[in-house]
Amino acid sequence: MGKLKNWSVVVLLALCALIFCSRLHTYHEPLQRDLTTYAVIAHEMLAGKSLYQDLWDHKPPAIHVTYAAAEMIAGYGRDSIFLMNVVAAIATLFVCYWAGSSAHGRVAGCFAAAFWTFTSGNLALEGNQPNTEVFMNVFLAAGFAVLVRAEKKNLGARGAFITGVLFAVASLYKQVVVVQPAFLAIAYVACCDLRLRKRAFADFLIIAATDVAIWALVLGYFFARGSGAAFVESVFSYNRYYSSSLSHQALHSFKGWMAISPDVLIVVLPLAILTGIGIFRGVVLAPQRHWILLLVYLIASEIAVLLPGWPFPHYYQLLLPPLAIGAGWSIESLRRVLPRTLSSVSYAAVAAACAIVVLVQVPSYFIPAEDWSVKKYGNLFVDTEQFAGKIDSLLAPDETFYEWGSESGLYFTTGRRPPSGIFFAFPMLGGPLKEKLSLRLIEDLKQSQPDLIVADVATMTLTEREHPVLNWFRENYRAFARTDNFLLFARNGSRLGQQAIAMRENGELHVLGAQQLK
Repeated sequence: MGKLKNWSVVVLLALCALIFCSRLHTYHEPLQRDLTTYAVIAHEMLAGKSLYQDLWDHKPPAIHVTYAAAEMIAGYGRDSIFLMNVVAAIATLFVCYWAGSSAHGRVAGCFAAAFWTFTSGNLALEGNQPNTEVFMNVFLAAGFAVLVRAEKKNLGARGAFITGVLFAVASLYKQVVVVQPAFLAIAYVACCDLRLRKRAFADFLIIAATDVAIWALVLGYFFARGSGAAFVESVFSYNRYYSSSLSHQALHSFKGWMAISPDVLIVVLPLAILTGIGIFRGVVLAPQRHWILLLVYLIASEIAVLLPGWPFPHYYQLLLPPLAIGAGWSIESLRRVLPRTLSSVSYAAVAAACAIVVLVQVPSYFIPAEDWSVKKYGNLFVDTEQFAGKIDSLLAPDETFYEWGSESGLYFTTGRRPPSGIFFAFPMLGGPLKEKLSLRLIEDLKQSQPDLIVADVATMTLTEREHPVLNWFRENYRAFARTDNFLLFARNGSRLGQQAIAMRENGELHVLGAQQLK
């Protein structure tokens, strides 16, 4: 046993090193807009601005607090992004090992950790950057592990409280993941021995009460700061609109359930097959509580992926921990039930699964980090990062700009602070907060008087012609140049406005005709 324990430590350390090196490869990848939005909001929070009251976002506060904590440790920039990326991935690695070993021993735990390591940074799943799913997986999988480790006994008050805290923290990153805690808690009670059912139900109540209490504390905190109404509007009212539109609601469509790209499918399919074999044996043939909990975890995670109505690739990261854990369990379970002469079949299966997953992903590590962004999102974020340098060359150090769109990477890359805490245009294009946020933005811009307005071309095509923000732009700014993705407006009478004429003559940027300003 001691020798096996030592080997487990070696394996886990090797997997940690692999995660570090794989994330390091894409350190300089142009960042996706979600990440830069969280980073800019966190930076503004540390500068004294109030979340939701001054800084608008429709995500619960945990992601912003996490980014702020990382900035306090590693500074504002890529170092903090890399820190979060590595720490969250390694934390989930240990949680997968913990859950895997709880039901089938250290070998299963090592397999689960290995499967997580090989899939977690996948390009198609956008897993190499610290979006919300990266952090939710840590807490959801940890809560699941606590439930699994109570296989032969109930959680007890302490275990139920810890589980409730873990699930509550996960939901504070994105409230849609209340599905997993709810389903798992119900399954935990349903699978419990009849003699222990009352105690299990008491555990269920403690989990639910803990979740409610933590959310109540968060809500109370924001109301105490005077931003409670803004918190409710942003996190609840707007998100109901965000997920309810029938034009993109995937949950009620069979196509939605199958909305997964072939590149993602290739990565998850080997794990899904192994997990499916284990679930068939552990749920259908010889029911065991930990397998039933795993099946519920998987189903609930798929529902959580689809509930927002926009099945983006990074949402599917929520499936990786249960698949990794299930695959690890399956390998060891097969080894135990097969005759000794056939026990090697289980290890052949894990070798085949790992080979498929690794071979699919190895080519990605022979291309530069910039190409990862191109493969995932096209040229948008590469161009945005390059254009940030152009903005710096246009503006003096004390001058400011505002971007009409959603490319917060311009603020992140230039290091310039946004003149308004509303730097995400889409809630001003439609929804319950359209008028309120538009008027608030105009007031912010009147006070800050940014020298340059950068308008995202795609966003401009979605903005109604007589939108109040565009009307204000026309009254106070003059378009003078454009790139493939952005229109540039200089404030009337500003230094940049005076230089615009010279820039037209030099032909540094494509010049807009006067008819395009109206």
